Amino acid sequence: MIFLKKAFFFILFIMTVLFFWLLIGIVFKPEPWLLPPPNMVWNRFMELLADGFLLKHTIITLTEILMGYAVGVSSGLLIGYPISQVKMLERILTPYLIAGNSVPLVAFAPLLLLWFGSGMLTNIIVTALIVFLPMTISTITGFQAQKSILKRLMRTLKASKFQRFIYLEVPTAMPGIISGMKIGAPLAVVGAVVGEFLGSGEGLGHLILEANGLLDTSQLFVAIWILAIIGMTFFSLIQIIDFIILGSWNQRRQER
Repeated sequence: MIFLKKAFFFILFIMTVLFFWLLIGIVFKPEPWLLPPPNMVWNRFMELLADGFLLKHTIITLTEILMGYAVGVSSGLLIGYPISQVKMLERILTPYLIAGNSVPLVAFAPLLLLWFGSGMLTNIIVTALIVFLPMTISTITGFQAQKSILKRLMRTLKASKFQRFIYLEVPTAMPGIISGMKIGAPLAVVGAVVGEFLGSGEGLGHLILEANGLLDTSQLFVAIWILAIIGMTFFSLIQIIDFIILGSWNQRRQER
């Protein structure tokens, strides 16, 4: 039922955007190079799709998003967990993580281009870095959310470190971890496009730059719409994971 509601609101959002898009075209009559009508964008989409050009660049961007996201999330988990458990590491590293999170990482993109050159590797690294910091901070916050009374209870029951990790730490930290994954999902799309803007010559970001240079606004809108759909779909998948994991745990608690 929840997913049907989300699908309904998604369709309603698309219809609302199209309505105002058509309304602006009828009332203000902008030039096609400034704001092309939806039918022109659709025709351009079909042209790019027919020759395989659009599919090729979409697959490249999707690969960068998924690989960068996977690296960023896994790195955030691997680094965030020990920081949350060792007070000295937390005191030393947390200020730097917060400072790094306050600096737009896209500013480092030209430096990464200099080090690794243009291409998919650089785009994946940019994506991973953008996802890494919020994921690390969310992991630290999640693992530190354990209640002291539950910790004492586990020690009283003489639970092993592995048992404490599985039955206390992971369930307690999971809301924070999934929150970090949700934050990272749209950021991964941003990271991949920023990397492609640096001149990789491939991907939807490259299509946007190419369309901008040729004043092909229809192609520009096609790429933007696809990126928006990718971002919303990716975020929705994380929400489904959230519902499956946390929903099942909450149901077990209620049964107990």
